[in-house]
Amino acid sequence: MKAGTSSIPIPLEIGTEMMGYGARQEPAREFHDQLHARGLYLEAETRVLLLSLEVCLLAPSQAEQVAAQIAEETGLDAEAVVVACIHTHSGPDTGLAALLGRAEPPPHVEGVLSAAVRAGVEAVRDARPAEFGVGLGTARIGRNRRRQDGPVDDQLRVLRVDDLATGKPMAIAYLYGCHPTVLGHDNLAWSADWPWAAGTRIAEAFPGANPIFLLTAHADVDPRTRGLLDLAIPDQSVGESFEVAFELGSEVGDEVVRVARETRTRGDAPIRVASGRLRLTAHQPSDEFRGQALAALDLPPDTKAGTGELFHLEAERTAHYPQQERRERIAVVRRYLRDRTSRRFAFGETPEVSVHVLRLGPLRLLALPMEPTVDIGLAWQALVGDAPAAVLSIAGGWLRYLPHTRNFEEPGAHLAYEVLQSTFVPEAAEQLLALGASLDREPMG
Repeated sequence: MKAGTSSIPIPLEIGTEMMGYGARQEPAREFHDQLHARGLYLEAETRVLLLSLEVCLLAPSQAEQVAAQIAEETGLDAEAVVVACIHTHSGPDTGLAALLGRAEPPPHVEGVLSAAVRAGVEAVRDARPAEFGVGLGTARIGRNRRRQDGPVDDQLRVLRVDDLATGKPMAIAYLYGCHPTVLGHDNLAWSADWPWAAGTRIAEAFPGANPIFLLTAHADVDPRTRGLLDLAIPDQSVGESFEVAFELGSEVGDEVVRVARETRTRGDAPIRVASGRLRLTAHQPSDEFRGQALAALDLPPDTKAGTGELFHLEAERTAHYPQQERRERIAVVRRYLRDRTSRRFAFGETPEVSVHVLRLGPLRLLALPMEPTVDIGLAWQALVGDAPAAVLSIAGGWLRYLPHTRNFEEPGAHLAYEVLQSTFVPEAAEQLLALGASLDREPMG
């Protein structure tokens, strides 16, 4: 077995637009912690490259571009490259909004993508004899934001990769499902949020090891410092301090350290990857929902209004209603806007969506270009059985939220942010899980 790793700083400047919060109105004013593109290359039966970009989101076309450039420079199959984002809301704009509007991304985006390519190339070129192991722990810095008694996956998966020559870790990768949103829209400093603190603790315990965060199913899990998402309450994206981010991240980092110290490594761990594509159907707009949305805003049925204008009117024209009625009215508007914009966010009415399944030793990963709810992760674990498993989020780009099929049917589902920000029809989740299970059963390259 061979492995390689890399950590490339993402070029950042004061005055560049940040990404993650619609309520944020100003660009970055300062640096808190450097953001990186981190690579982990594993080679055994086959070759696999995992990239962890410390940014919020990428478009699928950007992830494909990065994978293709790495493949061209290294000879690695582009289908063996998984480009994931950690989803920090205190990172740079990556040009996604521009691409959705069929415009060119800002000039600084090229630097972000170049750092990603360089991280991939350097990780492959760093390949050396290695040993690999998987350990499991628990952490609970998150809470379900969709409902009070909603599920939370507190399992922490840890990958330890040792340099065979020294016996010391060259990389410690950890997989966990919680939004990196301790910091809110009021923060104007570059930061990886709580993974910054987790990585700091890991680096202190294992000097020279690359701390790599990989985000798992998290769509309905926020840091425990936040409350339930409520359509009727404004300014819910105000955050906490860096001290709080350090406290929560240290909880994760310390548990990663504990698990990594106890994890046994081996030089013959199986490393395999399979990929496939699935055509999914985006939500479709309807005249019925449009009429209901206009009525919810007390507007005439012949009103002509753009998406941005309807979002503005939603806040303005429901403010005087009692909170519960305001919630219901906003939900009706958001349902229509979801359906109206889904084809744009999906980059088509029935796009082909890329799916990867990775076997890293005993660990089975289902990589999806979306933000899956916890129920998706739990369903994948049930399909895999006793082996450790996780769903890797925002891998291969971003196509908004992926609730489980049953999340659309739960009491109060019509008020759930994740349902109202989904892109595909309810059965999409089960279709993706079925494809993942099929890929997992097939012989892998």
